[in-house]
Amino acid sequence: MQEPKAFEQLLVRQGIIDESKLERARGEAAKNNLPLVSAIQQLGFAGAEELYAALADFCEMRFVVPSREGLDKALSQKAPARFATHYGFVPVQERNGALVIAISDPLNPQLLDDIRMTLKRRIEPVVTTPQEIARATKELYGVGADTMERILIDTEADGPTLTLQTGVGADLGDDTIDASIIKFVNELILEAIQSDTTDIHIEPFEDSLRVRYRIDGILHQAPTPPSIRGFHAAIVSRIKIMANLNIAEKRLPQDGKILASFGENHYDLRVSILPTPHGETVNIRILSRSSMAMSMDQLGFLPEDMELFNTLINKPYGIILVTGPTGSGKTTTLYAALAKLNSLDRKIITIEDPIEYQLQGVSQMQVQPKIGFDFSLGLRSMLRHDPDIMLVGEIRDYETAEMAIRSSLTGHLVLSTLHTNDSAGAVTRLIDMGIEPFLISSTMVASVAQRLVRRICKRCAKPAAPDRDLLRIEFGATEEELAAGAFKRGEGCEECLHTGYRGRIAIYEILPFTERVKEMTVQRATAVEIKKEALKQGMQTLRKSGWRRILTGNTTPEEVLRVTADADTLGVESARNNAPL
Repeated sequence: MQEPKAFEQLLVRQGIIDESKLERARGEAAKNNLPLVSAIQQLGFAGAEELYAALADFCEMRFVVPSREGLDKALSQKAPARFATHYGFVPVQERNGALVIAISDPLNPQLLDDIRMTLKRRIEPVVTTPQEIARATKELYGVGADTMERILIDTEADGPTLTLQTGVGADLGDDTIDASIIKFVNELILEAIQSDTTDIHIEPFEDSLRVRYRIDGILHQAPTPPSIRGFHAAIVSRIKIMANLNIAEKRLPQDGKILASFGENHYDLRVSILPTPHGETVNIRILSRSSMAMSMDQLGFLPEDMELFNTLINKPYGIILVTGPTGSGKTTTLYAALAKLNSLDRKIITIEDPIEYQLQGVSQMQVQPKIGFDFSLGLRSMLRHDPDIMLVGEIRDYETAEMAIRSSLTGHLVLSTLHTNDSAGAVTRLIDMGIEPFLISSTMVASVAQRLVRRICKRCAKPAAPDRDLLRIEFGATEEELAAGAFKRGEGCEECLHTGYRGRIAIYEILPFTERVKEMTVQRATAVEIKKEALKQGMQTLRKSGWRRILTGNTTPEEVLRVTADADTLGVESARNNAPL
């Protein structure tokens, strides 16, 4: 797109850019062979909407933002995906017998003629930003829709080279089809990475194939073309090849791993495949190596909790357990602790399933159940290497728990994870496994419960008046807190997928094993009794930790209540009892 001088003068006249910045943008555009509007955006002189609205005004066209106006899915039938992506347009509505299409290059006279000839109908062009075209194309056609259309066209042209039903396998040798499937799977994974997805779920049903992304702990349906169902088996076979799995085996679960890079970031993709009556369902866990490498300061500890946690992890021996459900960030917390403890005068060994992040200067092992190398065997072997600190990925059974206990008794600091609802539940969980209470009281340093709450999107966050009665009842909020709190709420935007949330932050409940808690453990006190005692000693519950995040405008009451509903009934009672009348 070559902007005429008259358009440049319009930008200056409307105050979008001054002459000096315009001259600099011209130089940047010429040096990098960019359109002027792109150079202006990259230099940060003006926003995309402002620039393209001015361009629409110059070309005497309407400026639209399709994502705000809403798109009718039926429009995808008016213009094939392969044409829309090739010419860089998106249909936005039908009006007076004409198809209204949004473009970002209205200064290209040949473009509109080509689109008219291709669609063989009357069109009405409007202007939008390239980002909006990409976003609307994905919403209207789905991820990789143009790739799917090309596969179907090639299949119809070349004969039945790809069988569109469960059981595809032998016909994957065709180069054209295979290349298209590769491209589609790559697009699916790339879209997930760019959306900060933690899991991709590919689920076959009788008449459809559902693809969902888990973003910030919540599942979102990924837009995909309807034709994807016929290529399910080919997609699964491609993923199996990438993960070095057996493509012929469709009756048994399989697990594998894919290494991926995007720009300077590296990812481990953990693939799990399960057989179902309608075909194999696939889960791809996306682990970013950079996101796992977090420091203690980045975890989200409140200042007093940070000080307490630092004191606990610097104990010479004992066990520290981080508890919570799958996906609550337990491993990230342990890695951050190890990074803090890692020094030349300490030997650190870990045993994990799987190794989620390579730690410099730390000896790491991965369990191999197929050959009998499990956590308990790894722990026995670790002791012969005289470590100062040991990390056990997860305590799952009596043998692992017993070895961890014995390791801490012989002067080692053991860090591990356990699946319990709250910090006090770690005691009863270990007793259920068969560990004697006196051994638990002799070795436990602390139990740390953890959850991840979604952050309010910074882009669309606005001050909001909270439900004061809810805060008083559920969080024990005082009038002083209600008056001083910086309460916010996300209005919803494209960046946060209109959820109002973007990213997550951890909340913690730290239970140090004081002498009184150890006595209660030996006496086989219940988790509720231990938690009551810990609250008397000043422990902050998960909900109280979340309340502090609400007060600072990081998250919302609804989000904290959602993630603490199963863990904080005692904390709720305590808050209600302390709530002002």
